[in-house]
Amino acid sequence: MTISRLFGKIAGPVLCAALASGISACSDSKGDGSPGTSGAGNVAGSASAGSNSAAGSNSGGSTAGSNSAAGSNSGSGPFSQQVVGTFQVQVLGDDADPRTGMTKIVGQVGDAPVPLNVVWTVTKEEGGCRLERPSAPFCEPACGADVCVAENECRPYPTNHSVGAVTLQGVQLTTGGSDLTLKEIAKAYQPPAGTAIAYPPFGADDDVSLHAAGGDYAAFELSTKGVDPLAFTSSDFALDTGKPFVLTWDAPADPKSSQLYVKLDISHHGGAKGLIECDVDDTGSLTISAALVSELMGLGVAGFPSVIAIRQSFDTAQIEPGLVRLEVSTRAEHSVSITGVDSCTTDADCPTGEKCQMDLTCK
Repeated sequence: MTISRLFGKIAGPVLCAALASGISACSDSKGDGSPGTSGAGNVAGSASAGSNSAAGSNSGGSTAGSNSAAGSNSGSGPFSQQVVGTFQVQVLGDDADPRTGMTKIVGQVGDAPVPLNVVWTVTKEEGGCRLERPSAPFCEPACGADVCVAENECRPYPTNHSVGAVTLQGVQLTTGGSDLTLKEIAKAYQPPAGTAIAYPPFGADDDVSLHAAGGDYAAFELSTKGVDPLAFTSSDFALDTGKPFVLTWDAPADPKSSQLYVKLDISHHGGAKGLIECDVDDTGSLTISAALVSELMGLGVAGFPSVIAIRQSFDTAQIEPGLVRLEVSTRAEHSVSITGVDSCTTDADCPTGEKCQMDLTCK
């Protein structure tokens, strides 16, 4: 099974999954690990105990398909409208065989939003897409175990809290039924070991809901719709200055039933210099303007440029420190070709006489 890399714009914790055949694989917040065998079912992923994953991650840019509260970096307080916890049901299809795939389920709730150590500034917007450039705040003295979120402003990571017994409904199991009680480990939630989930785990018309019985915070309910697997139908993934970038995919029957988030990142491995993010209706097509593409390419290019699309639906509930969010999503990823850019991991990947550089390009 060849699973696309970089699952992690919306996944903060270390995730591990084992396929029905029993072969296991792990992926970190960048999603670099991938299973090596196929199977129609899968065992749901688990979360590392000490991780704090809210809707906004530190991996770059704003949160995938988020509402205005998600990914916020300012302080929390009673009944804040900022996301302090997320339960994620992430479906990842096999790009070699769309009939198979895996599902990752993870959740945790903190007492504040996850602080971001990179500030992303929107410099241009067109057609639901925005060009963003990063900057790193500087703190003196250094923040130590905390995060420098603005000039000379340090903020601690949030503390995870128990929200009692958590039940997820609407995710089909290979053994039958669709009710799953998540296991709490060190104030984070995951499916019990050996949980086998059908693929796909739901359809676009299915309800997916979550009930937390309450613990350190009051009980809450979340409910949203399932999403269909996502695959690009585009044939041209070449990126050129002065040329718009067009993506197509199979749209759902109701384009308003889910939201599509797209990230075009061409400099990640060289130290991110910018990216394009789009939040659009799930209509089956998106055109990123030539002006946005040209400005992005002008900022710099590194090895393994890619485009990622995430189809998702979500719901939020209010608890004392802020919002808890249920995200149901599926994704597609494809490499992007750029004239003059040869990607590499070793010198052997490069043309004769060139070497693989730190930014994973041949020169």
